[in-house]
Amino acid sequence: MSVLSIVMLIASIFFLYLVIRNINKNNILFEQAFMWIVISLVMIVISIFDVIPVYFAGLLGFELTSNFLLSLAIFFLLVIAFLQTLTVSKQKEQIKHLVQELSILKSHVEEKEEKNEG
Repeated sequence: MSVLSIVMLIASIFFLYLVIRNINKNNILFEQAFMWIVISLVMIVISIFDVIPVYFAGLLGFELTSNFLLSLAIFFLLVIAFLQTLTVSKQKEQIKHLVQELSILKSHVEEKEEKNEG
């Protein structure tokens, strides 16, 4: 095992620890953190078995393994950004509905208050 693999293993384990710690402290939901857990586990496996990325890089036609890993990282980040966009869009719609319901309830309360005063 090379020094780079050991450093990557330590960094991956530390990253996994941070994700799990934030889940336990309720700073992040498990649904949101699941992809980060998967990424950290993949990083741990890649750092232990460094022949895996070399094999897949050759299989997919990458000349350098680092190019393959960079492409894989970009792909994962694009997936995460897309999933976050879906979540934000869904939450925006929910907020819109909540504001509408609150406005309706507020107008009903004001009407009842006016009737009680009059």
